[in-house]
This record gives sequence, C-alpha cells and structure tokens, in this order.
Amino acid sequence: MKKIISTVMSFALIASLAAGCGSNENAGNTNGQTPSSAAASTSANQKVNEYGWAVPEKTLEITAYQADKSNPDTVAKNTELINQYLLEKFNVKINKTQLDIDPNEKLNLMLASNDYPDVIIAMNDDNLSKWKSQGKIQELTPYVDEVGSDIKTALGDTYKRYLDENGKLYGIPRGWGLLPLPDRSAHIRWDWYNEMGSPKIETPDDYYTVLKKMLEQHSRNSKGEKAYAISWNENCNIETLAAIWGLKDGYKEAADHNLTHWLNTPEGLEFTKYFNRFYREGMLDPDAFINKFDDWKTKFSNERIMGHIGNWWESWNAGHEIWQKSDPNWKEDQRYVQIKIKAPQAENAYLAPKDTFGWNYTVITDKCKDAVEIMKFINFTMTPIGTRLVSWGVPNTADSNWKYDGDGKWSFDETAKQSLLSGNYDYTKHDLLGGSQFWFGVQQSPLPDDNTSVCWYDQNFNQDSKWKKMFNDNLKGTIWDSTARRITFTPENPLTPVKQQIEDSIKTGWAKAVLSKTEEDCTANFNELRDKMNKAGLHDIEKFRTEEYKKNLEAWK
Repeated sequence: MKKIISTVMSFALIASLAAGCGSNENAGNTNGQTPSSAAASTSANQKVNEYGWAVPEKTLEITAYQADKSNPDTVAKNTELINQYLLEKFNVKINKTQLDIDPNEKLNLMLASNDYPDVIIAMNDDNLSKWKSQGKIQELTPYVDEVGSDIKTALGDTYKRYLDENGKLYGIPRGWGLLPLPDRSAHIRWDWYNEMGSPKIETPDDYYTVLKKMLEQHSRNSKGEKAYAISWNENCNIETLAAIWGLKDGYKEAADHNLTHWLNTPEGLEFTKYFNRFYREGMLDPDAFINKFDDWKTKFSNERIMGHIGNWWESWNAGHEIWQKSDPNWKEDQRYVQIKIKAPQAENAYLAPKDTFGWNYTVITDKCKDAVEIMKFINFTMTPIGTRLVSWGVPNTADSNWKYDGDGKWSFDETAKQSLLSGNYDYTKHDLLGGSQFWFGVQQSPLPDDNTSVCWYDQNFNQDSKWKKMFNDNLKGTIWDSTARRITFTPENPLTPVKQQIEDSIKTGWAKAVLSKTEEDCTANFNELRDKMNKAGLHDIEKFRTEEYKKNLEAWK
C-alpha cells in the first residue's frame, strides 16, 4: 500500500511539474517575499526559478550524513519525492544517509576510517569541537560572507553567538529560536480514562492510582496479550521524570545558581522509587529498558500500554494515528491525551526546556570541493520560502501540505489543514512529501515574513485543533528557557571522557535500581550508583557546569 501511495505521489509530482505551478484559490500570502540572495550572482544565461534560486548549469550534488538515529529505508522513501522536486526545479541532488545506530559511534568510526561525506547534519557541540580540533571540518565564515546573506539575516544579532573565540564559524545552527509550545508530558489513554469518570490527576501519585485502576479493567488486549500501565523506549530520558519533581534538565538549581545532578538530590531517589513501584507491582513493561521505538510503538498500537511519560508526539504516532487507519470503528476519543503532573513539593514541572541556541549544527567537511555552491543552497533553505519548502515538503500535489504559485505567493492546502484539524491527517503519507528531511539550518521561531507560520507543519493550527489546544492548555507553565544551560565539553577538556563514561553508567545503573525487587533494594542500588558516579567525577561535572552556566548568565544578560 505504501509503495502504491509513493507511486501515485510521484505521478502527481510529475504532472504538477509539467504543468507548472497552478492557480491558487487561497492565494494572498505574498508576505513581501524577495528572491534569495543566491540569485544575485546569476550569470546572463542562468535561469532563476520561481523560488528566486539561480539554477546551476551543472547539477549540484550534496552527499550528507545526518547524525540522528532513523531507519535508513524510511529515510530513503521519504526523501525520494523531494529529491525529484529539487532536481527538477533547482538542479540539486542530495544523497543523504541516516542509520539506525548510535550517531556518536558512527561519527567516531568516520574519524577513525577517514571515510565521511561532504556534509554532516545534526552534529552536536562535542563532536563539532572534536572534528574542528582534528581539522576535519571547514571554517564557514568566508562562505557565509560571500553567499550567505540570508543566513545572517535569519540569525540576526544571534549570529555572533555561533562564532568561536577567534570569530570563526564552523557550524550552521539547526533548530534555533523559541517555539513556544510544550514538548514532553504524561500521557493517558483518554477513552478509558473517561470511562472511569475522569478522576483527578495532578500529582505522580494521582497518575499512578489512575493507571493502576485502568490496568485492572484492561489487563489484557483483545488478543489476550498482557498489558502494562507504563513503558519506556530509547527516546525516553531520565531528565523528563526529573522535571516532574521540579528539576531542570536533570539538575537542581540553588538560589546562587549552583547546579546539583539529580543523582545527588532527594528528588532523584523519589522518582526512581516511583518508577520502581510500577515494576514491583507488575505494572511496568519488563522490556522497558530494551525497547526499540518500533517495539514500543507496536505495544502501544496493540493496546498493551495505558500511559507514558515522554515526548507528546510519541503516543500520537503509536496510538490514534494508527487506529484511525486500521480500525473502521475508531472514534476520536480513542487516543492518548497529554497532561501535566507535578510532585507536590515541586515549584513547577519543567517539562519543556527550550534551548533557543538550537539543537545542533550542519558542518561542511574537508572532503567537500564545492563548499561555496553548497552554502548557496543552505542559504536558500534559510529564507522564509526555502524554510517552508524543506519543512512542509513538496507543494502543489494532491497530498501536499501547501500550495506555491511563485514570487512568494503561498497558502496552506485546505484539505491537508482540515484533515489535521479533524484528526484524520495521515502522517505516514505526508512524510513522503519530504518535509524536515533536508533541514540544514532551520529556525523554530515564527518565520519573519509573517511572524505566524512555523517550520513544524502540524504546529501551525494549534488553536484551531481541539486536541492540540487541549494539549497546549494542559501543559501551560511547563516551558522554560534553557539556553544558558548549554554547556560544551571540548575534546581537550579532561572531563569530556569522564562525562561520557558517567552517562553510560547511569543508564545501566538507573535501570538496575528501577528493576529492583524491593524498595529497600531500589534505594540501595540508587545509593550505590550515586556513590560510584561521584567517585568517578560527577561532582567535578557539577562544578564545571555551574561555572559555565554562570558565565553564560553573565554574558547573555
């Protein structure tokens, strides 16, 4: 079925390209768009397309690795259509690789083998420092100065934040700016919750009580498989649990801005015992700490999990987005709804840290021979209209999210919008349009030409969507600016390998504490982990983070 959809979409694209951009019955969003600066250097015979892109005579080929875990077959399928479009319209071909393995391990293998592509997308601070110190990535300042005026315009006054101590740029930031929407939450199976009379859920204990009663009523699914109150997957993190107990990014902050890791706080022990309670009473999925996301998703879609604590989109993706297509009797309240829970002693549940600095970077490696031409394309993708293309995917097909008539005139596709608002939006089908696949440098804040639309297509209509509005209303007050907490561990920092060793040990040690047979064993295993980590250098990590955090607070006043 997916192959048929892909084929149909490909024919639709070819038809739209042959006909050119059709009329837009919802036109009107011209927004004063101006062509990209890439058109400024157009030669006399060079074509400028409807996006303002100066089409090169020779195909610009970009080889890239994206350092985010993903299924490579899915990535190949979801880049096929947009690659056709970019080749036809821009004469640009992007060969992007993404793998279902740890990105840090892959980047280390690339360094060791000296085998890597022209561009690496989603490189974090630590790896950027490492690759820079070994001379494996190029300085980007001269390229941005030459052909990147839209990059500078997009970043504005924050551009200087990304320069090193010598005023040089080595990475194009991805995900900068403030998207004022929550990210993580507790989740509850909504139809079953309503069947229970919608009891109060405000605290972790409330949540536990409701999930326990729900599990008693739905102890097995329709296939007779055992169900669980809660599970875990590879995308989950301990910091989200810590946020419910009032910690920020896994650290407790004192009035003088000193930071203490959750392992060294009473809150850390409390939320560990909380999760352990689920395990001891048979309510925690026994595979919680070995679940791959797809395994976890299958358990959710097979109605074996009551609740979740993590990213809001995970239970959407694993729940009603599957059921509405597979179950002819599906009803709209058969879904998971995102809710806020907060420990009684906590000031707030800091579930949505917002690092306006961005997630990570796109770098150009020393292997690249066409850095200026590649920078021209990156520059285009950071214009408002370029951002829409690489974020919302191919326009002007029967399944597109948006329509584009050229010269900056665009509008949302009404059919796609209404399917999103009605809860019938098919994310799998729309993923085939290629949205977010080629985010070389993307901003999360509203685009500057209308100060309204954002890169995440499904976040553009939150106040019009019943379920998104409920989600946002439920999670009010959970957003906080975490930008000053952004700390870089450089390769020459002796704490860098210590940090990695500690993080790896915490993952296994915390799982051991959660899976303890008694509360006493849980406490003992937690204390053992804490003592081992402090002996391994955790206090030194706390001290370094505190010092750097205070420097950032002072520098960014």
